[in-house]
Amino acid sequence: MNHFWRLLWKETRELLRPRYLLPILMIPIIFVAMGQGIGGIEDGADGEPAIGIIHEDDGQYGDLVNASLSQNASVVYYAESGDPSTAMETVSDAGGDALIVIPDGFTERIRQGTVGDVGVHSVVRSLSLSGITSSAEIDQQIGRAGTALTLNVTGTTPAMLNPIQPEHTTYLEDKTLNGTSPASLSGSFATQFILIPVVIMFVILFSGQMVINSMGGEKENKTLETLLTMPVKRSTIVAAKLIGSASIGLLGAALYTVSFYYYQSSFSDGAASTALSLGITDYAIIGVSLFLSLVGVLALALLLGVFAGDRQGAQMLLFPISILAIVPMLATMFTDVAQLSLPIRAILLAIPFTHPTIAPKRLLLNDTTMVFGGIVYEAIFAAAMIYLAIRVFNSDRLITGSSGRVGQWLSRLQQ
Repeated sequence: MNHFWRLLWKETRELLRPRYLLPILMIPIIFVAMGQGIGGIEDGADGEPAIGIIHEDDGQYGDLVNASLSQNASVVYYAESGDPSTAMETVSDAGGDALIVIPDGFTERIRQGTVGDVGVHSVVRSLSLSGITSSAEIDQQIGRAGTALTLNVTGTTPAMLNPIQPEHTTYLEDKTLNGTSPASLSGSFATQFILIPVVIMFVILFSGQMVINSMGGEKENKTLETLLTMPVKRSTIVAAKLIGSASIGLLGAALYTVSFYYYQSSFSDGAASTALSLGITDYAIIGVSLFLSLVGVLALALLLGVFAGDRQGAQMLLFPISILAIVPMLATMFTDVAQLSLPIRAILLAIPFTHPTIAPKRLLLNDTTMVFGGIVYEAIFAAAMIYLAIRVFNSDRLITGSSGRVGQWLSRLQQ
């Protein structure tokens, strides 16, 4: 047992090096930063924009537009005349987003039945999502002013102006979503769930790369052969490597699950967002699925690492794992696995890394059968990979170099 704990400490210390640990930590940090950024943008969009107004018109409708803008926005500059360029500098210095110019004769043009022009001088401080969103708020304020003007000129009511009000009821498999349109549901799903398959793909690739590089380094430095000649059971060596890797995988699964939850909770509580929200139990199930997937990929990477000649060869042996991770990512981003034809669905579900990518979507639709079935399949796959790794370590292939046809094929892949 003493040998086991020493080997476990050795493997864990090896995998806790910055070159292995930093890629695992970067994705949760990115998700948290994205959640904070999205939350900040939505908070900014809910607030009043800061604007300046030059009100040159002295008529009734010009006053109405001025009153509407002043009510729905924070006015940092006001004048009845002036040069827009000079005024824009003042507005910008005061933190304003735009200058609205209501020209002389605006009321007269409205009374004649023509369009009344309004000058909009905007400043975009950054070509980013937050910068463009703040500038787009101005168009919404002008639209509100236009609606108020229409109601005043025509004498209609808001109900007469929009006589049809759709009341959406959307059926999503066995769920009935009242008050949610398909468009809002699609938009909310895209923003909240489209990145999860991408992140899980990177998690699998980083985890596999971590172990297979470690094995490649040991083969390159000839430390693995030395370790195998020591009076230590080879099953103990495999157990130490797998448990050390799995402990890092468990840490990664916990970090990724928490980051998923934080990222999704950053969205506003609209009808579509609420309909697409997951509970704490759902995230715990996703974490279990992700952890088993990581154990499977770690065991597979350990098995492939046995055939690596050096670190460079280990990178080439990561190619099969990359394919197995990329295919489910692409399939689940653009399609629903449950809606595919039976042969294609069977192929995708046979890939163990498909199950953590589809788990959030299936839990959202209360399809726990596919999720728990996937967890059982992942556990079987991980156990099979662990068994094969132990068989290979217990054989003489690591000492004699005789690895059969599989080893010859993998050797050609490294050339």
